[in-house]
Amino acid sequence: MPKSHDIFFREEFSKRENSIDFIEGTFPEKVLNKLNLSTLSNSSSSYTDEELKEYFSDIVYTCKSEDKEVVISLLFEHKSYPVPFPHIQLLKYKSKIWELGIKQTGKPTQVIPVILYHGREPWKKRGMADYFDGYDEVFGSFLPQFDYLLIDLSKFSNEELKGAVFKKTALKITLLMMKNIFHEEILERNLADYLEIGRLYFEEEKGLKFLESIVRYLYKSTNIEVDKVISATKTISERGGEVTMTTAMRLIEQGKKEGRIEGKIEGEKEGELKGELKGELKGELKGELKGRRNGLKIAVELGLELKFGIEGLKLFERVAGIESIERLHVIKEAIKISKNLEEISKLLET
Repeated sequence: MPKSHDIFFREEFSKRENSIDFIEGTFPEKVLNKLNLSTLSNSSSSYTDEELKEYFSDIVYTCKSEDKEVVISLLFEHKSYPVPFPHIQLLKYKSKIWELGIKQTGKPTQVIPVILYHGREPWKKRGMADYFDGYDEVFGSFLPQFDYLLIDLSKFSNEELKGAVFKKTALKITLLMMKNIFHEEILERNLADYLEIGRLYFEEEKGLKFLESIVRYLYKSTNIEVDKVISATKTISERGGEVTMTTAMRLIEQGKKEGRIEGKIEGEKEGELKGELKGELKGELKGELKGRRNGLKIAVELGLELKFGIEGLKLFERVAGIESIERLHVIKEAIKISKNLEEISKLLET
């Protein structure tokens, strides 16, 4: 799961327009006024070493403040709970950027660290001195004093994220997904409502690519059933429903190869827990045929519903009992090119 959160974060916050919208919606006004966001540029750098990667993923931007360059580091805390001593990790992180600045220009570079947190527990922000029991102010001058910007998504209501805090459709939906990803019941119940924001966006090619990212994120990070994701999408966008179904089927097939097919379709999670190789063998031996058969049936059912509606679902009753993988595959492909239900009905009679 940490990897799936990280991938989704990188996909969406590497987009300059999303990051500008995020900065404008979250940074203090006094800081915003000092930044020329028209100069914001993704530096394609990362300053997280193996130790820091345990806590954070980073996307690094540079931005002009008058004639000076400022580094804005978006640090995604990909665990579901707060880092206990963030100042210590951030000090190491900032030091790497300062050292590089000194090496390249002879001067350290100003760094604004921004932590984006979406865990279950609220993040209680503290100062460096708060880490030390029995802190004595006499020794305060020996401690490094610096701040960081904390964006704790639990502090935003879903309505705020849907509303005027942010302008970009993709960013609103991204933050709604991330905020609720550990609360599956809420996310599943409101999924159509969150996706409704993108009704017009999902008619564009860029929007459909974004929808693919959402489907991958939900598939890899939750146990929400694939058909419920497709159902939520197709009520908003016909093209979006088709993209969702295609992406979901691709993920199911990929899951089978990774030994996770039964974890997503039949509840078989042994392959995922015990590793790709062992899981792949168990998937092939115990679940491949069954998983592939069920995956094809889901594809046929969804194809009939998307293309022919209620009448198509009625016809699926005749498909449900078919056990031949080859025949199910033929039916699935036939649905794509068929002009009417009669053609599929005749195929079922042969």
